[in-house]
Formats: sequence, structure tokens, C-alpha cells
Amino acid sequence: MRITLLECKRMTGRMVLLGFLAFVLIASFYDCRRNLTRYSVELGMRWKEHLAEARKVSEGLYLDRECLENLREDANWYGCLNRENIMELVRSNYEGKTLEELSDEELGRFFQTRIRTIHENLMQDAEKGYTDEEIENFMDKAEALPVLSMGYAEGWKALGETMGKFVFLLVIVISALVLQLFGRDPSVQMEEMVRSSRYGKRQLDRARVRAAYLTATALYVCGMAVYAVIVMWPFGFDGAGQPIQSNVRTFYSLCNLTYIQQFLWNLFLGYVALLFMVSLALVITIFLKGILASGSVIAMFMVMLVIFNQMDLYPVNHWFTNFMPARMTDFWHFYVENELYRIYGFHISCMSFSVTVSLLLSGGLLAAGFTALHMYRKKGISCLQAV
Repeated sequence: MRITLLECKRMTGRMVLLGFLAFVLIASFYDCRRNLTRYSVELGMRWKEHLAEARKVSEGLYLDRECLENLREDANWYGCLNRENIMELVRSNYEGKTLEELSDEELGRFFQTRIRTIHENLMQDAEKGYTDEEIENFMDKAEALPVLSMGYAEGWKALGETMGKFVFLLVIVISALVLQLFGRDPSVQMEEMVRSSRYGKRQLDRARVRAAYLTATALYVCGMAVYAVIVMWPFGFDGAGQPIQSNVRTFYSLCNLTYIQQFLWNLFLGYVALLFMVSLALVITIFLKGILASGSVIAMFMVMLVIFNQMDLYPVNHWFTNFMPARMTDFWHFYVENELYRIYGFHISCMSFSVTVSLLLSGGLLAAGFTALHMYRKKGISCLQAV
């Protein structure tokens, strides 16, 4: 354990920790400011006034016919921010129509319209090839939301809006720190002396692997904690139990989750992506040895993943990028695309299958790395015996 701690310290020297903290703080304050600016610019008021007003009138607010009728009579009935949030949901549900353009009958069929739209989207999504049984199961989930709470949850919405990009950058930064564990620095030729005995080689190899995962986990948890607190602080932490369907981006989601549950899932998905990247960084540096060469390979791999993610090709996403860090940290598709995997008669959600496959790939990479280290040790012993 002592060697593991020494390797952790080698990864995270004072300057490294200061640089990491600076990155987290800069990214956090930037995203926080961008979210606050959106409130001031789009709604024409200072963000403090919006949030104070929304908190006051959101308690016990539900999106139903009475709510829509009140809002049509008086646009400021529920405050400026709630009005905009509800109007966004109305436009999304009624194909761009405004509240004033809706008939009395349409006002009373808000959730029936949502259910019908979900059914139409499922029927038209030919690429996924849903069966009748699958569509029926999806519709049961859609009908499980007969009423929508619109309580104050702006902090959780703001966090969810920017969290994915930050997690992706955080994964890249942390995985870059792992490169030095097995990568040789050309200016320091001490590895052969440290790894001179068979016992020392095995112990050091295991310690370095443990150090990689322990350090990555600690940095990820601390980085996400700082980011979440800073981004949400101006908005407050209210609304953790509100349904994610109150956000226009997940209005048609069939995942009946609260904002706190969504955050925890996002946090877990990001951690799974981090484990994959740490495993990949370890195995590449074990094979290539050089830090610069390993970093170049990882950089090219990440650029390729970003390009594939932007192309939005269903077969590529379905069988490759869904298990990779770039798309795993692009959290929104897990909640709105209703993607399924059919394995030996079982219907598995995209989120569950992506996590499982990514963890298996991480384990496979780690096993390949240990195999390579074992072969290197045997080769080193053979050379010593020959001498």
C-alpha cells in the first residue's frame, strides 16, 4: 500500500493539483456565468429577480388545464420564468403553436397530446425497428405521467445543461495524468534500477495500476463536487425531487426520474467513461512506453470519437460509440432516444447495455495490460539469466 501511495503522490504533485484545481474552477465559473447570462438576456430581467419570483410562485404548481387557462388569462400569473418554461413545453407539445392559438379542447388534452406524439415518434423510428410489445411497454411508461409538477428546479436544470461537456473534459484531463505511470521520461533513466527484481517488478506494476484508479476516482469525485456546487449555487438546490419532464429537453422522456436521480446517473455514466479511459491510457503506455507517443495515440482516438459522435450515424452509434466516452458523456440521448439492445430475447435499455459493455471493455484492456507486463517481466528475467 505504501508503494501505491507513493505512486499516487507522483501522479499528483503540488503543481499538478494546482493546475487541476484551476481547470475545475475556471470551467465551473464559466458555465455558471453562461447560465446566469442566459436568464438575463432571454428574459430581459436580472437573474436574481427571475429566480426569487420563480421560487415564490412555483410551490404546488402543476401543469394542467387550470394552469394553462390561468396563464392565458394573465401571462404573468406564475411569474416570468415559469411562464417561459411552460410556454416552451406548450410549443414543443403542439408543434410550435402558442398558448393563445390553442382551443379549449386542446388545453384539456395536453397529456393526451404528449402521449400521441410519443407513439407517433416510436412508430416513425424505423431504424430502431420496435416490435409491438416494445411499443406497448413504452406507452405504459408514457401514460405513467398523468400530471406534471412544475416546481422550482432551475439549479438542477442548469447543472444538467452543461454537465456533459465538463465531464468529458474532466475525463480527458484525468486520463492524461495516468500516462506518466508506465510512460518513460527520456530524461530520467531510473526504471530499470527500480524494477531490478522479479518481486519488485510485480509489486510496482500492481501499485501503479491501483494508483491510477484510486487517483482518478478521487480527482473525479472532487472535481464533480466543486463543479456541481459552483454551477448550482446562484440557483439554489431546490427541486431535486421534480420530474425531469419539466425540462423541455426531456419532456418526451420515458425515463420517469427526478433531477437528483438523473444527476446520479450522469455522475455514474461519467465515472464508467473515466474507468474506460484510465484502462486505455494504462494499456497504451504499457505497450508504447513513451509518454508523448501514448498521448498522441489517445488524442487521435478522442478526436475520432468526437467526429463519430457528431456524424450521428445510427449503426456506428449503436455498435461502437455508445460504449465510448464521448457519447457516454453526451447524456441526453440516454433519456430521450429510447434505444434498445436485443440480446438472446432480452430487451436491454441503451443505458444499461452501454455501462455493461464499457465496463467489460475496461476489464479487457486491464487484462491485456497485465498480460503484457507479465511477458515483459519474464523477458527481463530471461535476459538476466542469460547474462
